[in-house]
Amino acid sequence: MKNRNGSIRVALAAASTAALAATTMLVGAGTSAADPASLTLNYKCAFPLIGGQPIEISIELDLPKTVAVGAEVPATAIKTVSKVGKNATAGLNLMGAKTLEGTALAGAAIAAPEAELPLEVPATLEKTPIPASGEFSVVATGETPPITFTQAGTAKITVGEVNLHLVPRKADGSLTPLKEFDSKCTQEPNQNNELTTIEITPAAEGVRR
Repeated sequence: MKNRNGSIRVALAAASTAALAATTMLVGAGTSAADPASLTLNYKCAFPLIGGQPIEISIELDLPKTVAVGAEVPATAIKTVSKVGKNATAGLNLMGAKTLEGTALAGAAIAAPEAELPLEVPATLEKTPIPASGEFSVVATGETPPITFTQAGTAKITVGEVNLHLVPRKADGSLTPLKEFDSKCTQEPNQNNELTTIEITPAAEGVRR
């Protein structure tokens, strides 16, 4: 991959609000067909008043299993589903919240033969009704940046922490006493956070690196 120093090139893309079904990506020259990748991780997220709460986050996206050196892996749609626990539901109801929306910034890392690159992937949380009790799920969609590798080998993609900006609203659309707030989500220990791997093949003859 090329960056400003010439080793990694990553063009950050704006968050996508495409339909949930649109989780496929365009495949460019030198890449294999997209292959579904998914991962579910447990986090502890900080909430006002009630403190750290367990959140289960599932991640889905399509990436090629192989790509040639110098071939761009295009921007890729990503979908996450966050399962909010019953205690957080009770706390939101206590504040009069009827819906929840917001944004997320997910941390990730790509360990490639030439370098290790930290990434941040923005996503938009769909406006979601809050039930009177129990768990509920919030869907978010976003887009990974395009990537180009410069050395053959294996690239490993891992998922890190997630930072949420949450906006709970009353039935009339106004803010609750919580206002808008940020919630840092830290992974619970002893989990495998590897999302997928990509095999990087040598560049085809005549292809510039």
